[in-house]
Amino acid sequence: MPKRYQQRQEAKIDPYKAQPLPLDRLVAVYYRQSSEGQIGNINTTLQTVDMVEHLMRQGWVRDQIIMIDRDAGISGTKKIAERPGMSYLHTLIENGEIGLVASQDVDRFFRDVTQIQTNIFIDTCRRNNVLVLTPTFVYDFAHPTQGRYHMQMFRDHAQRAADHLEYHIKGRLMQARDYLKVRGIWTGRSVAIGYMVDLREKLSDGSPNPKHRRYVPFQPCADVVLAYFKLFREFNRNLTRTWRHIYQHGPCYPENFEELVPQGFKVDVIVKYRGLNGGLLPSPSGLEYMLTNVAYIGHWSYRGVIEQWHNHEAIVPEDLFMYAFNAISKVDFFWSAERRLFTASGLCPA
Repeated sequence: MPKRYQQRQEAKIDPYKAQPLPLDRLVAVYYRQSSEGQIGNINTTLQTVDMVEHLMRQGWVRDQIIMIDRDAGISGTKKIAERPGMSYLHTLIENGEIGLVASQDVDRFFRDVTQIQTNIFIDTCRRNNVLVLTPTFVYDFAHPTQGRYHMQMFRDHAQRAADHLEYHIKGRLMQARDYLKVRGIWTGRSVAIGYMVDLREKLSDGSPNPKHRRYVPFQPCADVVLAYFKLFREFNRNLTRTWRHIYQHGPCYPENFEELVPQGFKVDVIVKYRGLNGGLLPSPSGLEYMLTNVAYIGHWSYRGVIEQWHNHEAIVPEDLFMYAFNAISKVDFFWSAERRLFTASGLCPA
């Protein structure tokens, strides 16, 4: 029997050239911000509007571009399955529905110290021949000669992003922030309703401001907070009746509180509940939290521990606060302070 030879197969991919962009296939834009406070900043524009325009300049039309923006305010350290946007993107890639995914930078995809999620993503893109595009590079994990190099480049970028988060953000910056927080200095967290933060470094006479970045009463809301404590006592410690009375009759927070804040001060009134007459008021759980928040008698707490006693001016008399606190809290008022002393001495676990 004569020997049979197979016809030589032409390589589909030139081993010495980059693949052309898959302009005939759908493309996804992946957007992620680490915190809600970053949403809407200049980085959001770079990741969304500018990236879409960049893809259209490459040859795609708007109808071919899928915007994935479900991970606003979600950390890149989370797993693929824990991020709605990344999970959706992973499904699109696995099902072969897109030919390319674009993002502003590799750190938008992952800040994974273990590299486990990064490698899962790389392998999924490689198996489905999906390119990854950033403004400075196109990663082709399936390329016959450059694929491994592109994989390592992607891993290196993700690793640097994870290292930056781990050692710089969580290490140096957060340690410095913790140092200030335990000393009763505001560093950016939410401000208790009824207070404002004094951001003036110097007073009008040029002298240093001793209350810089500390709480001072914001009277338009402080008066309302004090009224809530008095109502709780009036209704004999009944939290449900107290809230219902506030819902039906008030008092409520001012609508124009931002206009009432003096220059050089900051408030953070984020209230969504409205009463029967349309006025702003705390939710039932918000009221409960308020009635046990030691900030209202001038103490400063951090991570459940009272760090600074008499840190700022109180807006609720101590006897009135203790009346509410003892009625609601399951923990003794002085437990936090005692726990801190015992922990520091090594007599009890943290």
